Amino acid sequence: MLGLELDVKYMDLTKKEQMTPEFLKMNPMHTVPTVNDNGVPLYDSHAIIIYLVSKYGKDDSLYPKADLVKQANINALLHFESGVLFARLRWILEPVFYLGQTEVPQEKLDLVLKAYELLEGTLSNGGTDYLVGSTITLADISVSTSLSTLNALFPADATKYPLVVAYLKRLEQTMPNYKEINTERANEALELYNQKVGKA
Repeated sequence: MLGLELDVKYMDLTKKEQMTPEFLKMNPMHTVPTVNDNGVPLYDSHAIIIYLVSKYGKDDSLYPKADLVKQANINALLHFESGVLFARLRWILEPVFYLGQTEVPQEKLDLVLKAYELLEGTLSNGGTDYLVGSTITLADISVSTSLSTLNALFPADATKYPLVVAYLKRLEQTMPNYKEINTERANEALELYNQKVGKA
């Protein structure tokens, strides 16, 4: 969306490629994504996208500088993505991917449904096509990452969460590079999940 050329390097976390001395020097938290912008190391996806849009954005439509209310609403949804959507995804996948768990406890699945319910309410209250206003913002970009993977693993029921299902379809049609950024990564997670729980 910013038209930047990136040198993307995928890391195999199952092989602990994020624990090399070189990577730890750049990011002592050993998390992905991590970006090196001309010698400036950055980590945490939310910090990264705000930095990149603020530095390289042709305008501020993705993260408005002057509209503090809109910016605050975007920030709230960045925290929702991190603290709710991604957290619930991680609670489910880490034990399956790394600890040999082959069943997901029902209480964790219930938390996924609660996350869909919260997002359904947010979309209903907003009354627009996107999370904060009528155009895509960083809130949509961030939420789409975890939401697309959660939905691939545990599809949202269109009868219970019609706005969530419609929102995902809308993003798939309107967000540049959605397939590469979200669909392909979600399918990879689903494939590995199915292998680990014996559904492959």
